[in-house]
Amino acid sequence: MIEKQSINGKDVWVEIEPYHVERSNPKTIPTEYFTARYYLNEPDSSRGEIFRDENGEFHLFESPVAALTFASKKLGSIV
Repeated sequence: MIEKQSINGKDVWVEIEPYHVERSNPKTIPTEYFTARYYLNEPDSSRGEIFRDENGEFHLFESPVAALTFASKKLGSIV
């Protein structure tokens, strides 16, 4: 899913994607997280910038809403 937002008067696009986690015990939940990436120009064949945690790994969210909320707040300081 890609959502266009206006942040600080600039158009940005936020893409939320599912991220599946392989568990040694299939009963361990959650097995699906979500990642968020942003585009400062209209998305095309290029990939946007993915949000990463303090260790440089993909920042994982438990829901698309959590990912979108984080991205909107974080983009306020980027753009």
